[in-house]
Amino acid sequence: MNRILQVGGILLLAAGVVYGSKRQEPKDSPKPPSKPAPARPAAPKGGVPNAGIPKGAARLVNPATIAARLFRMSPEEREHALEKLPNEQARERARKELEWFDSLPKEAQEIQLRRLDHFAQLTPEKRAEVRGLMAEVNALPPNRAGAVRQALYQLQKLTDLQREVRLQLPGFQARFSPEEFRVIRGLADAWMGPVQ
Repeated sequence: MNRILQVGGILLLAAGVVYGSKRQEPKDSPKPPSKPAPARPAAPKGGVPNAGIPKGAARLVNPATIAARLFRMSPEEREHALEKLPNEQARERARKELEWFDSLPKEAQEIQLRRLDHFAQLTPEKRAEVRGLMAEVNALPPNRAGAVRQALYQLQKLTDLQREVRLQLPGFQARFSPEEFRVIRGLADAWMGPVQ
């Protein structure tokens, strides 16, 4: 008899649990407030991919150009070097790049010069790799090239350890295609170096 009462009690308890879990809330009871969607970063002003980056800091200068080697020279030294170039087209391209460099704020000029110094210390194989990766960035559609440049600009402000942590974040990686991330990883590792 005790055994029957025990089994009956267990069955009654189980039925109560099942009934209680299936019981619906009354229709007029207020629902708890839903969580707001996480805030997304604001889009760059005017849709410009490099908004918020000092002018020229996100540009990837090809360190192999004549102009890049003339950035530190005085105007007289530059002109003398430009006169030695084989044709007017090469001189004009170099002059335009020098004008661009000279128009940058001092901070952005320093960023470009540090990159060139770091590049000069690389092995010839690494330099060739960097030039290839830069060509890949320049071949991307403008909006994707801008996103890659902006990511590189943000990465260059970090220490080596901070940069590695950022590159490992799934949220960071998800912003880019596998090819874009490979380029970012290659340039961050081979060339960027912390700016500060």
